[in-house]
Amino acid sequence: MASKFSQQANKLGTDLGALFNRGIRQALVAGLVAAVQATKHDSSNAAAHWMIAAKGRSRPGARKAGRINDWRGSNERASVAPVGKRRDAGIHKMRATKFVRERELREVVEKLVAGRLPETVFYFYHPLEDGEEYAKNAEIKSAGEAGVAETLRVYQNRIAAGNARKNPL
Repeated sequence: MASKFSQQANKLGTDLGALFNRGIRQALVAGLVAAVQATKHDSSNAAAHWMIAAKGRSRPGARKAGRINDWRGSNERASVAPVGKRRDAGIHKMRATKFVRERELREVVEKLVAGRLPETVFYFYHPLEDGEEYAKNAEIKSAGEAGVAETLRVYQNRIAAGNARKNPL
């Protein structure tokens, strides 16, 4: 799945090198939030697995959320925050969104979007594969597309407002 979103990012020209670091952060976070919120929430387990990765610098599959984990609670075990129990009807959506946003800011964005030469080519990663039933039910494909579209929207707005480098990275 990562390669699909990576290819999609390349196709749509999401090299964020024209933006200042603040703009890169804003575009990435907006896209991530859009992907998480567009994911179908029940327990919010699928949504909690969204990640940001930098092309050539990240190995999202090696991270804890890079493999699909069942963090949902049941009658026998407690759930792992921010995920709830099966059939919670999305009551943890905002908590999951905040959790993923803060995790990716801390673990990826703050590390890779810093200094004079920040990373500029990013993609959204989710460990579920396209053909899996769980991915279809959680609407991962359309959520990833919503994330890329939101990133591009913020990027284009920043460029239009003149908040861009004269010499892109």
